[in-house]
Amino acid sequence: MKNLLLSPWFAVATCVALSTLADTLGTVWWEQKRNLILWAVWGISPLVFLAFGYVGSHFGLAKASSLTNTLVVLGPILVGILFRGELRQLSAVELVGMGLAVAGIALLTLGSPRPVS
Repeated sequence: MKNLLLSPWFAVATCVALSTLADTLGTVWWEQKRNLILWAVWGISPLVFLAFGYVGSHFGLAKASSLTNTLVVLGPILVGILFRGELRQLSAVELVGMGLAVAGIALLTLGSPRPVS
């Protein structure tokens, strides 16, 4: 049985979660200017970089970039909508764009011609 922690899909999820956390903390830091938050962002950022490198080595740069970067955009969108109450600040066109991003993720994930190991 494979170790799930070494799975490229686990690395994608880790990269996205860390990047979403860094983006969210960066926004909070600009609002509150607390040094602990800034140090957390600086500590998380290299981990995002390393997780992306691992994903790229398994999926290839083009697919890894499109998959993780689209998910990295989606994570903070969900945080903004669900936890920061920003849904009312978005126009219908922006919501359609976000829906297209989700569709792109689905096409990248489901349309793979070969399995990723």
